[in-house]
Amino acid sequence: MRWKENWAESREHFTRWWRRDGLVVVPWLPLEAGRTEPSRDAAAVRPARPDDPTVLHADPAFVAAESHFLNASAVLALDALPIGRVDLGPGSLALYLGSEPGFAPDTVWFHPLADQDALERPIRFDPANPWWRRQVEMVDALQAKAAGNYAVGMPDLIENLDILSSLRGAQDLMMDLVERPEWARQRIAEINACYFEVYDALRSRIALPDGSTCFQAFHLWGPGRTAKVQCDALAMISPAMFAEFVQPALAAQCDWLDHAMFHLDGTQAIPHLDGLLAIPGLDAIEFTPQAGVEGGGHERWWPLYRRILDAGKSVQVVAVRPHEMEPLLNAIGTHGVYVMMGGIPDLATLREVEVMVRRWYPN
Repeated sequence: MRWKENWAESREHFTRWWRRDGLVVVPWLPLEAGRTEPSRDAAAVRPARPDDPTVLHADPAFVAAESHFLNASAVLALDALPIGRVDLGPGSLALYLGSEPGFAPDTVWFHPLADQDALERPIRFDPANPWWRRQVEMVDALQAKAAGNYAVGMPDLIENLDILSSLRGAQDLMMDLVERPEWARQRIAEINACYFEVYDALRSRIALPDGSTCFQAFHLWGPGRTAKVQCDALAMISPAMFAEFVQPALAAQCDWLDHAMFHLDGTQAIPHLDGLLAIPGLDAIEFTPQAGVEGGGHERWWPLYRRILDAGKSVQVVAVRPHEMEPLLNAIGTHGVYVMMGGIPDLATLREVEVMVRRWYPN
């Protein structure tokens, strides 16, 4: 983290936030708006964007060079951290378990297993899987470029029902939950075991010297094993099904991790909030409003954030505009609140945001 000048301060902010005792603020400035600041590495050059989406998402040399340039050029104000990204797409655990990817210029998806009979046998992680080997190559390539100047983030593995949905296909899996629930519970338990194995294999390569971990998705840092967890399939099931299929595996995962934050994706997932709040090992919850509704800093969501905080969890609020910051913190407080701020047009506005935010930080 040598490129993070106030790393000691931000480290303390994150540590206190996990304990629901502090404020974290990460402002995002578009790369073009921040180019008046000097690069941390004069030799860092942004590679030409490839036409081949497989190269864009999965070529170790390109991914490492792109991530290195972005970290060298980013404005790391307040609690923004330099974290290298090596994702093969959200839910890449499915790739290591036999799925094949679909790469497009602006997205990645995962195809159900061509051999569905394989899901009638226990799901096991094979270190010889070619996509796993590609993932390791990407991690090692970026780690070599980082050279201790910034962290390499944990890829966005994802877990439980979402991975089974990728392997099986969402429509067929929804029928499985009704017609053969024991099969689904067993496969989810096996996916959990694979997650633990894969996470530790990656962490052995990316952990900081003190054993702490960065998770690139949602910009997390924490002591020990740290991760964002999720289940977007919640939008397709009832709270009773969540309690039967997802909650036990998610609780085991949160107990295994040292720090875990759940990504609550859209209003369709809110009916499951009580079940999530009941998981003791879950430390924090982030909420992402879907397209077409008010952004994360809008007053519509303040009661939701207070509900999370009142249950003893920390909260992450995303896509907050500068003018929304002060009303938000007046409404929900600063204890256990992590704000990701966007809509900052230039460096001058960012400096104004910094002055405003520092009034909220503890002395």
